[in-house]
This record gives sequence, C-alpha cells and structure tokens, in this order.
Amino acid sequence: MRKIVLAILLFFPLSLLAQRFGGTPPAVKWRQINTDTARIIFPQGLDSQAQRIAAVVHHQAAQTPVALGDRVHKIDIVLQNQTTLANGYVGLGPYRSEFYMTPSPNNFQLGSLSWPDQLAVHEYRHVQQFNNFRNGLSSLLYYLFGEEGYALGINASIPDWFYEGDAVYNETILSAQGRARLPWFMNAYPSLWQAGKDYSWMKLRNGSLKDYVPDHYNLGYLLVNYGREKYGLDFWSKVTKDASGFKGLFYPFQKAIEQHAGVSYAVFREQAFEYYKSQGRKPASATMGEPVFPVNKQVVTNYLFPYSISPDSLVYLRTAYNKRPAFFISDSKGVHAIRVRDISLEQQFSYHNGQIVYAAYESDPRWSWRDYSVIRLLDIRTGRQRTITRKTKYFTPDLSPGGGQIAAVQVAVNGKSELHILDAANGSVKTSISSPDISLFTDPKFLSEDSVVCAVRLTDGKMALAVASLATGSTVRLTPPSFNVVGYPSIHKGVIYFTASYGGNDDVFAIKPGDTAIYRLTGGPLGNYFVNVNNGRMTWSAFTAEGYQLQQATERDIVWTPVPAAATINTVLAYPVSHTADVVPFLSGQLAKRNFVSGRYSPGTNLLNFHSWRPYYEDPIFTFSLYGENVLNTLQTELYYLYNQNEKTSSVGLSAVYGKWFPYISVGSQLTFARQDLVSSTIRQWNQLDTRVGLSVPLNFTSGKTYKSLNMGTNYFLRNEFNTGPNKNLFGTNNFTYLHHFISWTQQVEMARQHIFPRLGYSVAVNHRYPVTKLDGYQFISSAALYLPGFLSNHSLVLTGSFQQRDTLRALFGNGFANARGFADYYRTTAGSRMWRWSANYHLPLWMPDVGVANILYLQRIRGNLFYDMQRLFSNNKQLTLDQRSAGAEFYVDTKWWNQYELTFGIRISRLLDNDPLGQRGKGSTVVEFVLPVSIIPR
Repeated sequence: MRKIVLAILLFFPLSLLAQRFGGTPPAVKWRQINTDTARIIFPQGLDSQAQRIAAVVHHQAAQTPVALGDRVHKIDIVLQNQTTLANGYVGLGPYRSEFYMTPSPNNFQLGSLSWPDQLAVHEYRHVQQFNNFRNGLSSLLYYLFGEEGYALGINASIPDWFYEGDAVYNETILSAQGRARLPWFMNAYPSLWQAGKDYSWMKLRNGSLKDYVPDHYNLGYLLVNYGREKYGLDFWSKVTKDASGFKGLFYPFQKAIEQHAGVSYAVFREQAFEYYKSQGRKPASATMGEPVFPVNKQVVTNYLFPYSISPDSLVYLRTAYNKRPAFFISDSKGVHAIRVRDISLEQQFSYHNGQIVYAAYESDPRWSWRDYSVIRLLDIRTGRQRTITRKTKYFTPDLSPGGGQIAAVQVAVNGKSELHILDAANGSVKTSISSPDISLFTDPKFLSEDSVVCAVRLTDGKMALAVASLATGSTVRLTPPSFNVVGYPSIHKGVIYFTASYGGNDDVFAIKPGDTAIYRLTGGPLGNYFVNVNNGRMTWSAFTAEGYQLQQATERDIVWTPVPAAATINTVLAYPVSHTADVVPFLSGQLAKRNFVSGRYSPGTNLLNFHSWRPYYEDPIFTFSLYGENVLNTLQTELYYLYNQNEKTSSVGLSAVYGKWFPYISVGSQLTFARQDLVSSTIRQWNQLDTRVGLSVPLNFTSGKTYKSLNMGTNYFLRNEFNTGPNKNLFGTNNFTYLHHFISWTQQVEMARQHIFPRLGYSVAVNHRYPVTKLDGYQFISSAALYLPGFLSNHSLVLTGSFQQRDTLRALFGNGFANARGFADYYRTTAGSRMWRWSANYHLPLWMPDVGVANILYLQRIRGNLFYDMQRLFSNNKQLTLDQRSAGAEFYVDTKWWNQYELTFGIRISRLLDNDPLGQRGKGSTVVEFVLPVSIIPR
C-alpha cells in the first residue's frame, strides 16, 4: 500500500494520514542491514526475513525491471512484527517505509507468495516511483518545502490509481503469481459489467457510499497493464516523467497520456475498458444454485460463511453498508439476529453443534504497534460469548466435531507459522504442528478429532491442500502444489469441499475419500466461496456487484466434473499480463541468496531528522515551520517563526514530543519580541518567553464490540516577561505559571460504511487550568456526548452537554466552550464566569448523488442535522441568569477533491429563541453561517 504522509502547502486541500507515533514497546531490540540502497531496520529475531527483503530490494534497484527511471535514493524500511495487520506503506514526510510482517490469512485476496517477498516487491515499487518522479515543478517543490512539498507535487500530478496499479503490475510481472493472476482481484470490474452497471468515470475514481465500486488498486492495474500492452513497456515511464514535471500546468497527467498515446485521456480509458470487456471468459458448465435471499438493490449486503444447521435453517455472518457485522439464523420462521460480531480483522468463522468460533481483535493499551487476535466462542442458543485465549495471534479457528478442541493458525513474532490445537475449555495448547516447507497454515478444518485439513502456503510461494495428523504432527498434501490459490475447506461425510482458482476462476471443488481425483462443482460466472454441505444441500456465497449472495443446491443436483491434472497445476489468467515474455520474474526461488552484514541499530539514530518546511497562515498569524521526525517515530519536532499581524510582533519557537516511554513527554518554548501596551498613558514594551513541559498517557482499550480510548495528562506553563525600551524601569515584571490537567474517555461501537456517527457511543472530557504563582484565577471545563441510533440504520441522535466555570475577577484563560449556535461569545463579560449548555442533534443522510465536476470535485453525500441548543449563563455573583436558546438545521456536503482528498462543507441556519444583546440580534432572528472544514490547512 502506498501511503504518503501529507501536510498542507498554501491552500491545496490534502489529507493528513497519521502514523503510529510512539507505538513500539521500548523493550524491542532493533538491528539493521545498512547499505547504499536501503537500511532495513528490524526487531531482533527477524534476521532471515530482513536478509530476504534486502535481497529483493537490491535486485529491483540494480536491475530496474520495468523501469520508471534509474534514480536510487536510499530509504529506511522498518519491519514491524507485533501487529496482526497485514499491510505496508511508503511515506513522505519523513521518507521511510514500514512493513507489517504478519501475513493475511486470506489466500484469495493477496495470494500465496512469501509475505516478505510480496511486501518487498510491491512496496519498493513505490520507492522507485518516488525516486523517479522528482522532475520539473515537483522537484522545485521538494527544494522549496522539503518532502511534504514534493508529496504535494507528485500527488497533484499523478493519480493514486497509477501508484497502486503500477505496484500490482510490478508484483505480478516479477513473480509467478501476483494479484493480477488472482481471480478474486480480477473479477471486480467484470462484476460491474455483468450487472450492467455503467458508472461514470468520477464514480469509478472516487467510490460510493451506496454502491459497490472497486478501489483504485483494481482500476489502476487495468489501466496500467493496458497502457503497457498497447503502447509499450516504457509508456508509463514517459507519461509519469512528463506529468510529475508538470509539462502542461493543468491536468498534467491527462496531457501526458494524450501526448504519448495519441488519444485523449477519456478515449484512453474507454479503449482500456473495451479491451478487457472483449475478452470476457465464459463460465464452465457446473452446478447452478438458487438464491437463498432476494438481492437487496438498495444497500450492498454480504452473506458470508453459511452453515446448514437443520434442513430449513442456516447460520451465517451478514455485513452491509448500513449495518455492523452480525451473526444471523435464517429458518422457516424468518431471520433472527444472534449477536453483533466483535471487532475483527477477518470475516471467517466456524460453526459446530450450536457453537460459533472466530478470531477477534484486541489492542495493546499503550503500544499501538502491538495488538492481538484472540479466540471467541459464541453459543447461538443463549447469545453468550466467552474468550478462549488472551494476548495471542490466532487466525481462522475451527471447532472440532465434539466441541472439545479448537484448531487455529498462530503467527509468532519471529514470523513462524504453526497450527495449534487448543483445549476449547481453557485455551491451553494441546498440540503444535509445523513443517519446514510450509510458510503459513491457513483455514484449518477438522476432518476428524485426530486430523485437520488446511490450505498451506509453501516456502516457494505455491499452495496445496493438506491433512495434518494430530498424533504424529505430519502433513500430507491432497492437491499438487501450484500457484493456483486454494482455501475455505469444508467437510461433510469425509468429502472435502473447498474453493480453488483452477481454470482461472474461484470455484467450488471437492475430493472424495479414497479418490485422488478433484471434481469441479461450480462454474462461475464470478467467484464462489465459503461452501458448506449438510442436510442434503450445498450452500455457498457467490460474489456479485450487489455483494456476496447465498446460493443453494440440493446434493442430488450437484454436477461432479473431474478436473484434468494439468488444470490443477497450470494457472489460467482472466486477462493477459502484458510483456511477460520480455521481463524475467525473479521471485519464487530464482533470486540468488545474499548475505548482508547486519548490526545493532540505535533508536537515537538521526533523532531530529528534519524533512519538511512550510508556511502556514491563519488570520492574523503567519508561521513558517521546520518539521522533523525520526524513522522509528518516537520524536516529533518543530522549529518555527511566527508573525502576528494584529500585534505586529515576531516570535521564534520550538516544540517536541517524545513517545518512546510510557508517558509522552512534550516540551515547547516561544520567545516573542517587542510586545507593547498602553498603561496609564505610558507605553510598556517587553519581550515574552512562554515555556511548557507536559506528560500525557494515550491508552487504547479496543476489544469486544467497542473502540475505547483514554487520554490523560498534565502540562506546566511558565511565562517570563522582560521589560524593554525607555520605560522599562517604570513597570514590574509579570512572571506567571499555571497547570493544565486533562482527562478524556471515549467508547463507541464499530461503524458501517454509511453511518454518519456510531450507533452507540459516548465521550467525556474534563480540563482544569489554574495558576500556581502570583495570580489568582482558574478555569474548569467539562463536556460529554452521547451517540444513539436514529429511526433508520444510518440516522444518528447525538446529545451533547458541557459546563465551564472561571474565576470571576478575570478571564485568565482562553475560552474553551462551544456556545449555543447563532449567539455571540459572552465569555469575557460579566455573564461569562459560569455557563452550561446541552444540545440535541439528529443527523440523517439526504442524498448520495455520486456525481463529479471536471475531474476536480466529487459530491458523495449530502446530509442534514436538525438541532436544538439550550445555554444558560450566570452573572459573576451567580444571582442573574441569561438563557440562550436556538434551533435550526445544518446541511453538509461530503466531497472529494482531485479524486482523492475528502472534505466536508456545510451551511448552518439558526433561529434564535432568545434575545442576544451582545450580538445585537433579537428573539426570532435568523443567523446563517458557513461551516468550513478545519482540515483544509492542518497544522
């Protein structure tokens, strides 16, 4: 995954993608392989993976297959081995890459290649992109503003679909597999074409909240592969060089395609889609099922992993764009919800004898790079659930027929995969199975109490179905190893049913006991997954443009078609990968082994690491800042100059946050020059030094159905004033210190795609500021929010409340209170020493237009909010009160700009139900305000 950490330069709207600051436990011992091409930084124990990644990276850098250019800039690559997520990114600001070393258990989504290989070949392609796009205006932005300026240039000139499409092409052309050889990946756009969904280009680029739209990985590969097939292997190197150099200031990418393809951008896209549509594959003749449920045309809905529990009932997992994932039973009496599923990284679950077993996600409270996948056991009769394991990394569990054992895949922090057989009562490990030729076990299913069927990924990148003996620990392959992916086995009466990509599509196959033949049971038209046979029926999920839909056929109607042996070994592609005859793949064993020198990596290496500098303006303050962040993301620094137009003063300052230890430690200091004020007709001039130091502890307790976070801390502030000018001896100095304590807690359920706010959740926050030296005064403020479901599944009722009180003599601290909408701010008046407010908000979607303008602006959703505010202010003597009530509506537009950057704009119409003397508005007045996104220019 390409992920550029962006900041805002001037007024260009980009989004800031946060990283995991201070997320690695300090006990981790880091090592490195440091060369002129890359520095691989890895935890102790990952030496072999680091050596392999270094070899793959160096081969790509030296040989430059499918070159975009010949530039090589050294990059730091950090291997993270304590997270359960399977991912990776290359970032700018700072320039670095991080590989999440736990592989995905989903064979069909990412394939069976060695996970370090796949990360290296895909992510280093992004490195090559960044290394070679520094041309023309993009290069100028790099020198003017650093890495974030460069990020602005290349993201404004080259679309995100190219980055990911080119990286997918790279992983495919340089290996024997890659995503472009996986039916799951390549069926995305055919699902739209077969359903007759003729979406606009901007909808395909930006996605939808109401319809299934493949992402920019799928779109990008189709266009990148077609471009090379039609116009040559060097087509995109010429296009991206011109585009990143802004040859043609407006729409440089489109103009570069027109220059080198000889057709317009629109024609290029249309011809690419026609190229793939013309090569549509005819489905094989096989079992035709009947739909279990009518297709929901209004909301994309997925029915996953069906299990027949009686002749007329099924248990399954249902997800939808407007619903949280939940387990359901469908029977002759209707559809019944069992329980909302806990937060999980995978959809897979297993069922036996009234029990559901699945893996759920849990966070480490402090260290965000460490999380867990634990096993839950759910009783469908009572809805009660218990946790079987704690602080583990288990995936795709299965329950034995007798219910006393659980088979689960473990991935240890050293990268080793084992099949564990657990006691279902207490989670203790009864048996561990591993094999030197197996890199990853996946999808275990009990064949009996003494044996387990698994889909296994082999060390050479191939896959097979295998049986593991619990008594001996040995594994025996049932299918020949190949680059065809296999998975999701299911057992019924000794017959092993499973999905495989034999013949170029993900279909259901079967192996009978004592029979070496493999039989095809389904034949497309798209992927068929999660097969279950029981009670005389075969049930599975078929991939469609409306989501995964349940199909069912009686056992007597199943067509068993023998599969030729060659079809299980050879791979068949849905569409050709261009120039396979011109590029030699080097993965899957052909890459020569190298032995790089490794050594200790000091966490203090290049601790400041200044990478970007940029201006920022927010009336009346202009700043120019220099930003730094080290590779391990434990120290963030900022040096800045600030000019205040109103006060005509200049300041210099610095701030830093250190996150390696349990609390964050933050420090900052700002020196302001030549401040002045008029005191009793005499001008006072002084310089002002503001210094702060603080501790904070951000904690994340995500588990079960809810995300939970706690943040607490204390800051100490010191102000020193130094009188200057001719009157400096006439005034005393005003040195001032104060403390700021804060604590906040948030808890909310998982949100579906269409949800505006969580269906259930709440948050509370308390802040207290008070001086500790000469001056008297204080400020206490608290706030809370309650999120409740509305009348429909994507509506939200949000109730908020807040209270603020300060010292009655002076407003020593700035206002932190959100006033009733439409009213003026009374904080610094005699009616502002104490105030409280409560509000009711009802949020609802109004329209999802999915329309765009000029390839710049895309309107995704228009939504509304009906509100009522009640605020009460108390006089300094607390004897008089002033009510401020308002009601009205807000209308928001969720947009994307330049097909990438999400921004929300709004308009607020407030009707005052009380007089507002300070705002000079009477009761019944209407106030109209524009609500602008605060993230257009983030700091």
